[in-house]
Amino acid sequence: MDESTGGITLVDVLRRRAEESPDRTAYTFLVDGEDIETSLTYLELDVWARRIAVALAARHLEGRTALLVFDPGLDFVAGLFGCFLAGVIAVPVYPPDPRAMAVGLGRLEQIAADADAAIVLTTAGVRERAASWLSSVPTLRALEWCPVEAVHIGSEVAWRDRGVGRDAIAFLQYTSGSTGSPKGVMVTHGNIMAHGASVAAALGLAASAVVVSWLPLYHDMGLIGSVLIPLQVGCRSVQVSPLDFLERPVRWLRAISRYRGTLSPAPNFAFDLVVRRTSEAERRGLDLRSWAAAMNGAEPVRAETCDRFAAAFAPYGFRRDAFVPCYGLAEATLMVSGGPAGSVDVITVDGAALERHRVVDVPAGAAGARTLVGCGRVTPGLEVVIADAETHAEVGPGEIGEIRVAGGHVTAGYWHRPEDTAAVFAGRLASRSRGSLLRTGDLGFMRGDTVFVTGRLKDLLIVRGRNLYPQDLERTAAQAHPSLRPGGGAAFAVDAGDGDERVVLVHESNAVGTEEAVAAVDAVARAIAAEYDVRPHAIVLIRPHTLPKTSSGKVRRRACRDAYGSARLETLPLPASVPPAASVVATVDAGVIEAWLVGIVADLRRLPPERIRRDDVLMALGIDSAEAAEVAAALGNRLGRPVPLRLVFEHPTIASLAERLSEVAA
Repeated sequence: MDESTGGITLVDVLRRRAEESPDRTAYTFLVDGEDIETSLTYLELDVWARRIAVALAARHLEGRTALLVFDPGLDFVAGLFGCFLAGVIAVPVYPPDPRAMAVGLGRLEQIAADADAAIVLTTAGVRERAASWLSSVPTLRALEWCPVEAVHIGSEVAWRDRGVGRDAIAFLQYTSGSTGSPKGVMVTHGNIMAHGASVAAALGLAASAVVVSWLPLYHDMGLIGSVLIPLQVGCRSVQVSPLDFLERPVRWLRAISRYRGTLSPAPNFAFDLVVRRTSEAERRGLDLRSWAAAMNGAEPVRAETCDRFAAAFAPYGFRRDAFVPCYGLAEATLMVSGGPAGSVDVITVDGAALERHRVVDVPAGAAGARTLVGCGRVTPGLEVVIADAETHAEVGPGEIGEIRVAGGHVTAGYWHRPEDTAAVFAGRLASRSRGSLLRTGDLGFMRGDTVFVTGRLKDLLIVRGRNLYPQDLERTAAQAHPSLRPGGGAAFAVDAGDGDERVVLVHESNAVGTEEAVAAVDAVARAIAAEYDVRPHAIVLIRPHTLPKTSSGKVRRRACRDAYGSARLETLPLPASVPPAASVVATVDAGVIEAWLVGIVADLRRLPPERIRRDDVLMALGIDSAEAAEVAAALGNRLGRPVPLRLVFEHPTIASLAERLSEVAA
């Protein structure tokens, strides 16, 4: 049966796989990130999902919404397909981060209210942890929290096919909230099937493929790329926890090597992270020859990142032509363009022309040149049009405009938001009478059948009639001084009161002392002036990891502008000196571990030790997920045994983490 055009849904696909290949492994999860695995065959998944569906049906929840609150693992997969088989709309969310519980709970409560959640599917472990979360959130406490591993064995025989159609909503994918409150994108069963067929055709996927992923399953790239598409294609999916990846990035590559992974997606930063945080000893024994499609998406794809990764891992069988830059968004289910492997287009264009929304090729190394990486060909079944955002007319060749998309996997709109749906999903072209087009809000152009993305429409800076792309300014600023953190900047425009806009640059910095901070500001001002002939109105240095970003790591420029305007930015403290690294001692008393932690964090954050208190939350001190992994590794070295990254997240203050580690050691 043609799965792209027929009436088939994922319910039908799962039942057929269970009947035709009952013992074939569908999903594998690496419990420890390396050696210990748990798996589900098609039959095991089908049985478990039917049990969950029966439990949901007994509560009369068909057509209602269910929050999926799971730690990484296969329980999530069973809960998701249980919803599909019950005709229940799944709403994937992540348990609140212990390092920012108030923020996480606020978002969870916001999504639960917006989605009209009727139940929470989870595990017994998460439900037990949730008892402490929910005491302050009555709306979440009032919901039933149903562990999926506790459904009745044997109840699967009571499952009845509810005839879920392709127009039915399969799940709500909540957007990151980069420009406001999260919105639930309504993804139908038909969208999923059309998208899967389109991506399979674009990448040449077959049942022999092996997908390896560490991406979180509550986000569209992980959910669709490592759960839904593998089921449609009939190939194996191998999953690693995001925490295990951050703890030891080499685990991602070892999983590809061990399972002969052929496709593995990640955002651009992950490729840089693996290069920086893997040693030659860790890389020894890797075999990446099977990796045919290294999907690179979710943020600007950097040519230099691809070059560094390819150079570092070519000795282990990685081929540079395996890179597959791609472009997509939740409103189009996921992927709009990408592939085929081996077709990466890198072009060099004139920066000044780019500011005028024109694309003019120049030689590499030319003054003012910009390097752009193409995001692959438009996937089969979609149409991409580049249009002027104001006149709604198609732009000509060599012109930049808003990327607009039509096709079978453009989703049904936003849950309970008709005005937003009309504004985004009902775009029209002035010169042609055709169906509506999705307005992506992204700027770009087409070169042949390849999509190039140049920026966000709403983030564009217009300074004295010139169009400046914030990501260009941010990249230049980050390279201006070694104390400025890559990817830690936001450029935006403010009204100067005279009718003109002025550029403001906010950047995270590790500058130590007034002298270095002043040098960093001066370097940024000089670099921006030299490259763009613009004098910034203000350059603000802020503490590391305090730049507003979405859950997927995208800069929230408007939120940053608002924080700047209301003086809510955490401007950089300027300590007088860099403290020495803490010394190694042999005891594991809680007080000693506290001292270690203070020294490690002080060294990492370049803070005087006396400024760090035992009740400080690590996240409040600027420790992000990647640096939390460094804290865990440093503690492990001193304790002489591994410290799981989960402990750092579960015990977020210095005192609580030290106490827990002393208990474990005892």
